[in-house]
Formats: sequence, structure tokens, C-alpha cells
Amino acid sequence: MSTDADRARASASSQADKADARRERLEDMALLVESEGSDDTAPESSQPDVESLRSLIMEVEGQSAAFQSVAVAAVQILEQALCYEREAAGAALSLGQQEKMDAMVQTGEEAVQVLRESLSRQGDKVIHLCGKGNAAPPTDGQPWWFALTDALEVLEEGTGRMSCLTTAQPDGSPARRLSQLVTELLRGHHDALLLEADEWIS
Repeated sequence: MSTDADRARASASSQADKADARRERLEDMALLVESEGSDDTAPESSQPDVESLRSLIMEVEGQSAAFQSVAVAAVQILEQALCYEREAAGAALSLGQQEKMDAMVQTGEEAVQVLRESLSRQGDKVIHLCGKGNAAPPTDGQPWWFALTDALEVLEEGTGRMSCLTTAQPDGSPARRLSQLVTELLRGHHDALLLEADEWIS
């Protein structure tokens, strides 16, 4: 029979294996960032201006059902990503790192607010019915590299979902332009976190 000490050692070993796996994943992601850069210059993450989002919404009169559907999906995806970004910001290893991540969170929150204000009454009801997605919420108090890996994975998934929505909309339509802006915002956040991972590993 296993003793308490044996179980404790097994649990510690399992946690260490998970930590190693997550660190390896971060290293793989950081290598991807490095390979995408030209020469020795690190790529800059692009952060779409929230004003572009606001301008698009103000420009569109009598928003279509497709536009509302994209806006609903965007709010859900962004709010889920924000949960994980806040967790990563709270686990930051330095004040400078935390300030960078807090700025990202603020951008996301502003985008969500703009999108929520654009929703019709029906779209707002859909948000409440669907909640914030099926993914499990982040675990409070995780080490920074755990929180960062989780945030990156959620952003990857969200970017993929918004990209699919983009291709499903007609070229030049407001719904397609909206989904493109949100996709760029998510990708910008993802790239910014990859740069943080690269700096940490270096």
C-alpha cells in the first residue's frame, strides 16, 4: 500500500512534469517568434486601435443579423480571453511586465465595452444565455508561466474562431470588417504574450 509520503512524492513529480511540459511549450512558442523575425530584430506586436472598432460600429446603420452575430461571438471570445489575461497579469514577475499586461487588459476591456454598446436587445439576451463559453475558468494563484501558457492557448483558440467567422462573411461587408478587427486584436495580444515568454526564457 502507498504511504502518505509516496503519494506526496508522486504528486510533486506530477506537478514537476506539468511544469516542464508548459515550459517546453513556451520555449517552442518563443522559437516561433524568433523564426518569424528578420535578422536579429524582434517582431513588434500589432495592437489595433479600439477607435477603429468604434468608428466601424458608428458607420454601420441598421446593423444586420450577421453583424450582430459576429459582435456577440466577439464579446464572448474577448471576455473569455480577458479572464486569462487578468490571471497572467496578476502573476507577473515584475512591475514592468504587469504594466504591459494591464495595458493589454485595458484594451480588451475597452473593445468589449464598445461591442456591448453595439448589441441589440436580442443580441444582449444571447450573451446572457450563452454565458462566457464552455472553457473552464483560470485557476487563481498559478505561477506566471502556467498562467501565461493558459492565456496563450485561449487566445490561439479565440483567434482561430474569429478567423473562421471572417471567412464566412462576404468580402467588404461590415460583419467581415468587424471580425477582422477583432481577429487582429486577439492576434496582437497573443503575439505580445509570446514576446513576454521569449524575454523570460532568454
